[in-house]
Amino acid sequence: MIGNGGHAARPHVAVDTTLIASHIVVALQSIAARNSDPLNSIVVPTTSFRTESDADNVIPERAQLRGAVRTFDAELRALGEARLKALAAHTAEAFGGRAEVTWEPGHPAMVNHERETKLAAEAARRVSGHVTTVADAIIGGEDFALMLEVCPGAYMQIGNGDTAEVRHFKYNFNDDAIPFGSSYGVELAETRRKVG
Repeated sequence: MIGNGGHAARPHVAVDTTLIASHIVVALQSIAARNSDPLNSIVVPTTSFRTESDADNVIPERAQLRGAVRTFDAELRALGEARLKALAAHTAEAFGGRAEVTWEPGHPAMVNHERETKLAAEAARRVSGHVTTVADAIIGGEDFALMLEVCPGAYMQIGNGDTAEVRHFKYNFNDDAIPFGSSYGVELAETRRKVG
């Protein structure tokens, strides 16, 4: 957001980018709440809010928001992009400022292919005896989704025991899982070689 900085004692002669950015953060939640079918998942989290001033008596000229649009549906992702850009631009304009949006497309939804998933699950079953092939959808991004768009495959997860999630600071990799993961990799390669 670009506004017109000034002194906190004279807000009427400034264009307050902190105020503009705050309204945009709230407005972005209308994308999920009012622009998409409630049965379809889309999240629009604002993950960073920064201004160029740390002083308590300065209205900053610029503010920066960062975030993401996450969904399983390509059309809904396009809607999220369009609404995000429109909300940012029109909200900033309504308060006398200007918004510049840099859109970096995220990863598409990751969808396993049926045949490859079946082969991968069979290999895992031979190694461990236990496989879960139905899991809750996860809206987090995964770059392997790009591979699955051009090459049939399956993304599998190997259990790591009772620990925090991978990106959590308390995550602890369980070294005891290494032999199972290695055996699974070998079994999967052998299965693929036999099937062709």
